[in-house]
Amino acid sequence: MGKLSSLTYRALRKLVLRPAQNWVLFHDTLVQLEQLGSLGPGCSVNGPISIGAPQRTFLGEDVCINRDFVCRGGGQLIIGSHVHFAEQVRIVTENHNFEAPEALPYDHTRLLRDVIIDDCAWIGERVTLIPGVRIGEGAIVGAGSVVTRDVPPLAIVGGAPAKILRERPADEYRRLRNEGKFLGWPRARDLVCGREVDVRRRATPLVPDQTERHVNAVLPQPARTGSAPTANPARR
Repeated sequence: MGKLSSLTYRALRKLVLRPAQNWVLFHDTLVQLEQLGSLGPGCSVNGPISIGAPQRTFLGEDVCINRDFVCRGGGQLIIGSHVHFAEQVRIVTENHNFEAPEALPYDHTRLLRDVIIDDCAWIGERVTLIPGVRIGEGAIVGAGSVVTRDVPPLAIVGGAPAKILRERPADEYRRLRNEGKFLGWPRARDLVCGREVDVRRRATPLVPDQTERHVNAVLPQPARTGSAPTANPARR
């Protein structure tokens, strides 16, 4: 009897529970994508994800997000095109006021600070981005990093707090970008939780408000010895 019950449970889990869980995961992810301020074509998203302020979140084309992506806070999240996120990325766009507060350890004031991630950036697994940072074009943020300052274009950073380890070759980056060689692109349809779909977009996409943004200090450039500075295509 016990063996039969075990087989029955396994069959139910395979035939009923897992499909139901996968459908709920797919539906929840799809609903969040449909609520975004703007969403470019050809996204690839594996849920679960959690976006606290979807109407203040803006994604370019070919943005790839993996499971357990979390964005918390009421500030804007602005993501460029061809940006890839590994699993368990945490982004915070809001902070408590602790500078000259009316109470300790902080008061009731909430500070909204946008997070911006430029084109072709790669955010590694379990990375945390704090309010107000900007990840430059083509930058790579290593796994487990905590980014507390703006990251320059083409920089490769890692650590907690994140520091510049080296830079990507500018000529190679420029060549691949000009040739349109982006991983997995073009993508004819959106990919949500492994399913090809056409995510419903807003008839009139919202536009990010860039009139005011808190800017953190930029990570210092690594010391150079015996060579001229590498050209930065993002500045051209």
